[in-house]
Amino acid sequence: YGHDQTTVVAGLDFTRLKTAGEFQDRYSEFGDPANFDCDGEYCIINGRSVKQALLKETPSDMFTFLPPADEFLKEFKNPCWKALDGTNQQRLFCVPYFYIIGVTKCGTTDMFSILKHHKNVFSRARKESHYIDRARRGRSLRMNRAPDRRPLSFSTWANQGRFRSQLLETYHYTEGDPVLFHGITMDATPSHSWDNEYWELFHQGYREPPVTNPDLIATINPKSKIIISLRDPIKRMQSAYQFFCAFHVYDCDKPVTPEKFHRLVMEALETFAQCRISNTARGCVYSTATHQLATHLYASVYSVYLADWLAVFPREQVHVIKFEDHIKNQADSFQELSAFLDIEPYDEDDLTSFMEKHNVANSLKDSKRIPYMLPETITALEEFFAPFLGDLVEMLGDEKWSWGRPITSSSN
Repeated sequence: YGHDQTTVVAGLDFTRLKTAGEFQDRYSEFGDPANFDCDGEYCIINGRSVKQALLKETPSDMFTFLPPADEFLKEFKNPCWKALDGTNQQRLFCVPYFYIIGVTKCGTTDMFSILKHHKNVFSRARKESHYIDRARRGRSLRMNRAPDRRPLSFSTWANQGRFRSQLLETYHYTEGDPVLFHGITMDATPSHSWDNEYWELFHQGYREPPVTNPDLIATINPKSKIIISLRDPIKRMQSAYQFFCAFHVYDCDKPVTPEKFHRLVMEALETFAQCRISNTARGCVYSTATHQLATHLYASVYSVYLADWLAVFPREQVHVIKFEDHIKNQADSFQELSAFLDIEPYDEDDLTSFMEKHNVANSLKDSKRIPYMLPETITALEEFFAPFLGDLVEMLGDEKWSWGRPITSSSN
């Protein structure tokens, strides 16, 4: 390569930057374990051990197009590889170095904007690509929609965004270091933490999903870094109810009021209680039938989802942020994130200046908010969340994860 930045790396020509729209076919069929070398629960594809259950809900090119993890280009800090595209030309393909997986209404939009301001961090697409949770399962990008189309191909997703030129701009040679291009890319989709809806269509007869989003990301790249922001679960529900109604995410009865919120909360709790008669807590949290969009109750059950992420990723690869602490001291929080991502610290003056200009205020007018919650709403929700918060405190080893709410023994 020499020590000068070049448009040719590992024999790969970067002079023509190709976008997903230039592919001959952006869509694929779902994978079929019968087409691979499978033995029991797993199949071996391109040197990867892939769960058969995962193949059934992902595009057929997912693991045939993806190289073995140890064959990502050593010249790039970001996981990238070279391959032929749909027009039989060799191109650079990449998957995210890190994911902001949520949770919805926990400050992920501001986190995305400020991380993107770092000189070595790039977004592969707009915030909320929804590939891992929806498009790869043949679902539309809107919440709570059943699969109604062919899945977006993995090669299309791995090719999305003008990331090639951005990564090349991060060239820096250090003697003894094989990495020449130090930029990293992210996917910031806050529903990745919880949205596995309609998994039942792919795995009929199961009470719980045999695989979820973390299984897929860990199989794509076991070195992926995960960022998740958690907020007081009850306050997060209130924020979601207000936001989803104001921005027409679902058909709501306007204006929002504490009484309407209470009624919806009680309906959601009753649905969950009925599910628990015949299913596990995990099964009910993931059950599409319990996912009442209005209150977003299910997405606040952090312990169930986080347990699945920690089952496939080492703790040091999962950065858990307490939203309330983050907004009190964002500068320190973002410096901690830069250390977690193994990138240069932010210039403190530049970071402070950017945050001062960046509007982090809630965009809802007072007329779009509920001014308070009824005491009986809070009591019912605290009773529901107590065992799940107990699990979270035990999982993360700190009482702060109860948000001062009551906790009880395990929800299992």
